[in-house]
Amino acid sequence: MLDLDGTLIESDLLYKSFVSILRRNPLILLACAGWLLRGRAALKRQLALRNRIDWDWLEFHQDVVALASREKAAGRAVVLATAADATLAARLASRLPFIDQVFASDGKRNLKGPIKAELLCRMFPDGFIYAGDSKADLAVWARARGIVLVNVRRAVRDAALILGLPTLELSARPAGQS
Repeated sequence: MLDLDGTLIESDLLYKSFVSILRRNPLILLACAGWLLRGRAALKRQLALRNRIDWDWLEFHQDVVALASREKAAGRAVVLATAADATLAARLASRLPFIDQVFASDGKRNLKGPIKAELLCRMFPDGFIYAGDSKADLAVWARARGIVLVNVRRAVRDAALILGLPTLELSARPAGQS
């Protein structure tokens, strides 16, 4: 299982969506306020539907891509599990041959933290290994069989290590850097 924002890619698709729209229409700020009143998932969906992201400019973390590619080659399923909107997550996943399945926010439910953990436990009752980068991923790691830390802050790393699970730590250098 891979998180997307900050883990598979260096950036955040919500931010990229917002900026890609704001450049063309500064008045989108007013609409965003209304969408946010319906919840974060609703905001993500509306921005995803209007995005103008230049997909060729996304920077992937090469260590994460290499790990996912190795796992796929070894016959394991590679799943993208993200709080990003499903519209954007599916579009990105279609560009990556190692992604088998996508779970993402759907405009109503924001797939983050405990909600993501519950879904993954239900879908993968025999267990899973999860790669993530943030405090929100602690709820998922607590239910996983193994942890992959990707460019985490020290406090997140320490909290993850307390879980006592097998852990791999990646530097997640963006592609093209060494």
